[in-house]
Amino acid sequence: MPTKNQIRDALLAFYAGSASPISRAAADKLAQKIKRNRFVTPEFVKVLAHDDPTGEQAVNNILRSLGINIRTGVQMA
Repeated sequence: MPTKNQIRDALLAFYAGSASPISRAAADKLAQKIKRNRFVTPEFVKVLAHDDPTGEQAVNNILRSLGINIRTGVQMA
């Protein structure tokens, strides 16, 4: 069973690329509701646990090209 923070982080990641991203506070509130109401189904857990190494690598490549340290998130000089 995923934690509330894992659910929140998945929501933030999901909405990050959308035309209507949600704030961290809104994602936190929604994650609390999902956790409390037992919205979490086996299918939902699969989505949260889905590893996307290609997507991760693509994001890391873009961050590197922008001069951002992928470990710290800090812009390199």
